Amino acid sequence: MWVGLDDTDAVNGMCTTYLASLLAEKLGVKGYVRLIRLNPNIPYKTRGNGALAFETDADPKEAKETVLRYVKEYSRFTSKKTNPGVVFIENLTPKNKKILAEFYRRAVSELVSIEDAEKIAHSVGAEVHKFKNGRGIIGALAAIGADLPDKTYEIIAYRKEKKKEKRIDHESVLRMDKVTYPETFNNVDPATGRILITPHGLDPVFCGIRGNTPEIVEKAWRMIKPLDEIERTQLFISNQGTDAHLRERKIADLKPYDCAILEGTVIAPPKTIAGGHVLFAFSDGTGTIDCAAYKPTAEFRNDIKKLVFGDRLRAYGGISKHPKTLNLEKIEVLELQKVFLKDPPICCGKKMSSAGKGKGLKCKKCSKKIRDAAEKEMERLIRPGFYEVPQGAKRHLSMPLIRMKCRADKNTGIE
Repeated sequence: MWVGLDDTDAVNGMCTTYLASLLAEKLGVKGYVRLIRLNPNIPYKTRGNGALAFETDADPKEAKETVLRYVKEYSRFTSKKTNPGVVFIENLTPKNKKILAEFYRRAVSELVSIEDAEKIAHSVGAEVHKFKNGRGIIGALAAIGADLPDKTYEIIAYRKEKKKEKRIDHESVLRMDKVTYPETFNNVDPATGRILITPHGLDPVFCGIRGNTPEIVEKAWRMIKPLDEIERTQLFISNQGTDAHLRERKIADLKPYDCAILEGTVIAPPKTIAGGHVLFAFSDGTGTIDCAAYKPTAEFRNDIKKLVFGDRLRAYGGISKHPKTLNLEKIEVLELQKVFLKDPPICCGKKMSSAGKGKGLKCKKCSKKIRDAAEKEMERLIRPGFYEVPQGAKRHLSMPLIRMKCRADKNTGIE
């Protein structure tokens, strides 16, 4: 039987992964517990928008009773955003797997309603349990349906004492990252040295290490030194770091909260607005949209400032609602425009200056005049290729460029 659950946590505590770990120990699981991140743009998500699913051989009746009892016991029902959902599927046929896989692809990249999820659940014969408005059934169904053409793994350690500070030996994390990177990723922000594996908050999670194989994340966990008492660990299979949310779209077809890859041209140079955010206007021929790099994206924002009118890009990110903007996760520069600046000649030891509007250039010392200055091609400070937000600002689903490179090298046989 398949079990899916979601939306049991809250901003100030609990974690659905922890609940899934308790259930996995209690019921036993076939294969790995799934940790499936859904559309990161959804405004009513709790924290990381992760849903959980697993398959178990436990007696269906007893398993259902156990799952529902645990959900009632551990869910943060007092939070307005917490709306748990549980789904049971006893017989998952190939046809229903296909239906659920398509539903997962929608749930990870666009806005899906509770009503949509209920229709899908009915069509595949799922048993649905809703708490409060039951929005969690969306993630529960999607987690069961996730087909994971690309997959990663995460080992999560949970602490006994639920306090905000998470104490860890920083040097052990830096050594672990040095040994296991790039097979593990998003461990440390190289720009600041900040440890990224220990999230903030009062939830049970002590740390989470993500990587390409079960073996590498388990090795990485053995290398670090927690200074808090650890209650348990759980290994998950996941869609994190895979860009599973991104879809090639046209600007004219975009809807709020879509995840998109757009190919087009810069039609207005980048500008810095209040708060330090950088925006530029972008068109693909079907429409125009502003693309935004926000202040926390640091050096990425500085790369965006180097773009000029006419540069061709592929832009990756999520669509906000008001105003409709592509919030950038990364870009690929496809083609750069040449940039020319007028280069006034030197006369009498100094560069000639303007003689007035439309009157060319003049030497202030000898009064010599010329019609205009020659144009000089300027070196561009950006090159074709990929640019991404820093690791500390990266979304769970965003594929790091180092992982993109490793996958490309493996596909071409490069060692």
